Amino acid sequence: MATQPSPWYVDFFRNDYLSVYDHQFTAERAEKEVAFAEKALQLSPGSQLLDLCCGQGRHSVLLAKHGFLVTALDLNSSYLELAQKAALAANVKLTTITGDMRRIPFHNYFDAVVNMYSSFGYLESEAEDRKVLESIASSLKPKGRLLLDMLNREWAVSNYIQHDWHSGADNTLYVERRELDLASSSMHVSFTIVDPDGTRRESVGHHIRLYTLTEISRLLSGVNLHVNGVFGGFDGEPYAIGTRRMIILAEKGA
Repeated sequence: MATQPSPWYVDFFRNDYLSVYDHQFTAERAEKEVAFAEKALQLSPGSQLLDLCCGQGRHSVLLAKHGFLVTALDLNSSYLELAQKAALAANVKLTTITGDMRRIPFHNYFDAVVNMYSSFGYLESEAEDRKVLESIASSLKPKGRLLLDMLNREWAVSNYIQHDWHSGADNTLYVERRELDLASSSMHVSFTIVDPDGTRRESVGHHIRLYTLTEISRLLSGVNLHVNGVFGGFDGEPYAIGTRRMIILAEKGA
């Protein structure tokens, strides 16, 4: 009996994500993003905070260092091990949970949820993405806040480049191919990875649904999360067609 293939978001994050994007994970970037989140969410020390799709914990650990009670949730248990090692090195406490973002195991618990680095829009349909927002809303206390950091669809369309490449610190070459489907408003990014010895392999890459501000606002409103701010980047610039990011702040109704 043939085994069912894993979803791309299991394979890519298990195998290639950290190496492909390592050059973007600078300490300065993480500090800037966390400082923005703290200010935008108006967090006070001791707030219960969920870092949803936390990856290796680069935001979680900083938020814990700044005095918040942080729970870090990710589908990949190996990333959570890295997050706990980083928390131990920083001498902070971090609660980690292996889980699906559609099923956050808390109810009316968090003061705020952060979802960083385009980690929303990965699932198989809008209905599945809605389940994520429903789960977020359920996990938040009344008047709890959400920060949703997304790639700006308008920027992605107007700056569409089919092919790109970069090299890693160890001289591994990553050749990137982007396929933009305007009908489904989705982007598939795949990679050819060439090791320093010339060995080549293909990576499944990642798929993301690119939501417009109108679409995501409608989805949020439908789960009792109401948009009260939109920014175009972590410098706090206003959201516009030409901004690379679409950072949405929403608040749960009473």
